[in-house]
Amino acid sequence: MSENPSGEIMTSSVPVPSWWRPGVEDVSEFLEREVRAGKVEELSKSPGGRVVRSVTYGNAEPELRGTANFNSALGARNPDAYYRRGPGVRKMPVLMIQAGAHGAESEGTIGALSIINILETGKDITGKPQPNLREKLQRLRLIIIPIANPDGRARCPYDGFVGLPEEEMHRVGQGTRKDGSLYGWPGCKEVHPMRGDVGFLGCYFDDAGVNLAHDNWTDPMSRTTTAIMKVVCDEGPDMLLNLHGFHAPPAIIQSTYLPVAVKEDIVAFAQQYAKDLDSQDIPYNSWMPQVTEDGPRGECPPALGQTSMFYHAGAAIPMTHESPQGFNDADVAFDYQIILALHHVLFETAADWLCNTEEER
Repeated sequence: MSENPSGEIMTSSVPVPSWWRPGVEDVSEFLEREVRAGKVEELSKSPGGRVVRSVTYGNAEPELRGTANFNSALGARNPDAYYRRGPGVRKMPVLMIQAGAHGAESEGTIGALSIINILETGKDITGKPQPNLREKLQRLRLIIIPIANPDGRARCPYDGFVGLPEEEMHRVGQGTRKDGSLYGWPGCKEVHPMRGDVGFLGCYFDDAGVNLAHDNWTDPMSRTTTAIMKVVCDEGPDMLLNLHGFHAPPAIIQSTYLPVAVKEDIVAFAQQYAKDLDSQDIPYNSWMPQVTEDGPRGECPPALGQTSMFYHAGAAIPMTHESPQGFNDADVAFDYQIILALHHVLFETAADWLCNTEEER
């Protein structure tokens, strides 16, 4: 754990478990050591020279690929011109998982590594057998990106935030000005790329100051953005989970600039996820996504964030999942074991959704 140049490192009363290892080198070593059945690929290099990798399981079905990109296929009023997909079409529905776009949010990275461990060994990252989840995941084609922003992850002085105050995550996650004041959320998005009045460059950003969640989609500032969007275009995922972390119980976050039918699917998925969490005695956020219009007159229009852009690149149902980070001043307490468990529930809900027909949902 490196020293934070903008302030003293806080010590949590809750120790980080030995299996919670989200560091850039930890993840690289894990992939080299554990991945045998999957295929590890280099997608890009960060401005800091760190490799962004994906791990893929399951067979592709290129025979279902059409003759057009997604946007052109919709212009032709024939989505099949992009990919023939949907319930029962693919033999192996495609689930794509991105974690670690924001470097201080390690929860999704640990969840992603646990999936890999389950597929490789039948056991989760703690060593607990997960035969049922493994069997369900093996029905899918999986594309997993454990750390999309390794620069931000390398800059983070904490492996996890359980037992620490939320403000410390804001200091580390969104960064500080030269006078030590916090940029905070959403103020950290007012300067992009994040340059100039910077004391500690927050872990939201890569070494060039780019926040992957709000890249310039028509002319990306990050090579990683281009590489990940190409994977989405090439794979046409049936579902894409963008894994983040925040202060509250787990939630699927409201998505914007999507067709009503896609928003309805996201709401239905969130409702099922909440039920599945409840069956494991894990609380879900009381807030639930809604099917609403985007940017009514008199309101600031929402951003076209990365998750929404994933849809326009070809992901059928893109969703942002926010995991609790376990702050000591949060309304509901979450420890490392529960944070891992809720990710297992999320992935099982996704597998069930993708492998069931519309009539079975």
